[in-house]
Amino acid sequence: MYSLLNLILFHIFLILNAIFIIIVFVVGIFLLIRGLQIKMTNIIIASIGFIGLPIGFIGYFVFNLSEVFQETFVYLAYLSTVIFTNLTFYKKKEREWINYTNIVLFSVIILGLIQILLLYIQIYLGIYVYYFRVALDFLYTFLTFFWLAWAAFQSYQRLKEYKIAPWIKLRYRLLWIFSLIISFNNVPEFFQPPGVQWGTSNNLISLIVFGTTAILGVIFAIGFLLAWIMPNWLKVKVKGDYTPSQDIQYSEEELMRLIKEQLNN
Repeated sequence: MYSLLNLILFHIFLILNAIFIIIVFVVGIFLLIRGLQIKMTNIIIASIGFIGLPIGFIGYFVFNLSEVFQETFVYLAYLSTVIFTNLTFYKKKEREWINYTNIVLFSVIILGLIQILLLYIQIYLGIYVYYFRVALDFLYTFLTFFWLAWAAFQSYQRLKEYKIAPWIKLRYRLLWIFSLIISFNNVPEFFQPPGVQWGTSNNLISLIVFGTTAILGVIFAIGFLLAWIMPNWLKVKVKGDYTPSQDIQYSEEELMRLIKEQLNN
């Protein structure tokens, strides 16, 4: 009975992973089109990460390519996320190389390269470095998405002072909440049993690890989908008594310029 239940749960979690991949890819395509339309480099860079991440997952899970292939696209996604955060929320300070934006960027670059190297060592040299890799991966993931969460949270706090469309404020609220959630995404991997295939239905703990990460991934994907492609019913719901005539209408560029000025004062 337990084997049958495990198998059912495995397929449910597999479907959740597929949903995650589809949603992230859709968001990526939307951001790419939107970024090209309004000629905003930061949004185009974000789209590269969102499109690349599903490619890595599909290559690994569907076409049985190596974990190194998958991790390379994860690296691309994380790097794109940090660059997007820096370009969107922080001003470039001339002649000042030692600042938080560069520290975070260089840290993610180094941690990402270490992840790929450790995977190579484990797969091709047979040296078991799983828990060391997961420990660094936690720092890698947390740094990438907590940085975005913190920047979006600060933006949301500052934007509350302005009479702009409530759904724009909601976007930044969703960004910081769901970025914070996904920053803890790999914590379950610490509980993966040694020598057991990740996510196998033959091991309950491994299956729970697989399921937890799948659920967190879907929650993150839905949150970002609502943030970037907000449905009209949600815009209407949060609109309240706001009317466009109450305030100046900000374009995407003007809004991001306003956010940068507020965060860097």
